[in-house]
Amino acid sequence: MTAAAPPTSRFFDRFGPKPLIIAHRGFRARYPENTLCAFEQSLGRSRMIELDVRLCGDGAAVVFHDSHLLRTSNAVAVAGKLGLTGFELSDWRLDQLRLLDLGSWFLDADPFGALRRGAVDRAQLSALMPQRILTLRELLAWAGLNRMPLNIEIKDMLPARSDELIVSEVVREIREAGASGEVVISSFNHQYLRSCRQMAPEIAIAALQEDAHPPDLIDYLQSLGACAYHPHDSLVDEALVARLRAANLHVNVFTVNDPARRQQLFRWGVTGIFTDFPAPVDYPLQSPV
Repeated sequence: MTAAAPPTSRFFDRFGPKPLIIAHRGFRARYPENTLCAFEQSLGRSRMIELDVRLCGDGAAVVFHDSHLLRTSNAVAVAGKLGLTGFELSDWRLDQLRLLDLGSWFLDADPFGALRRGAVDRAQLSALMPQRILTLRELLAWAGLNRMPLNIEIKDMLPARSDELIVSEVVREIREAGASGEVVISSFNHQYLRSCRQMAPEIAIAALQEDAHPPDLIDYLQSLGACAYHPHDSLVDEALVARLRAANLHVNVFTVNDPARRQQLFRWGVTGIFTDFPAPVDYPLQSPV
């Protein structure tokens, strides 16, 4: 990764005018989300990867979406062996989390119907199991080797004690990896973004938003020091994109799986989309249904 960070307000300028495809938790439509195989399968299909970060019980920053372990792991079986009764990620130490299989659930759940449609071969996917939890440090090293920029979403840790620690831990890992200019930090918890801006002004930040826009949106984003706005697709129309782009703010929309909607958003001038079906813009994207 480059040693010198670009001006944070221009982080997304590096991608140029070509539509930016951001792999949402990796290629999660065909591989278990936030795992190494999902990230590896995003290479060549996206120009940026989005991932989620939480702190576990002993303070390590790990790549995981949910606050609990039940949906995407075999935590019930492992907890019994360890004598644990809770399933909140923040209650498990890293060495305990390392025992989990974060991939095999996908073979049963088939959340996007990829196995049913034959888009993924069950035997080949089974051969990739188990998938183990990644630390942020490990993923930053992998991204550096593959020259892949990252969107690191810091999950809201309230009411866990680690709420007070997560921003400083994420910033520390990014700096130690020499990746300050290769990542953007996003969060729905905008206080985390304020803390990041104060703690590490060299790292770009972007505001995630769903349900409704903050009042005085442009002024609000500028007061945060955000380089981009990441709204839910339902909040986005052409006028919004025009206003934000006129204010030199980039717009990256989540989560867009419909090819027609993707094309519409790019016509309106959005910088990028987060998608579960990463594919270059000239690639015939398979419908998610």
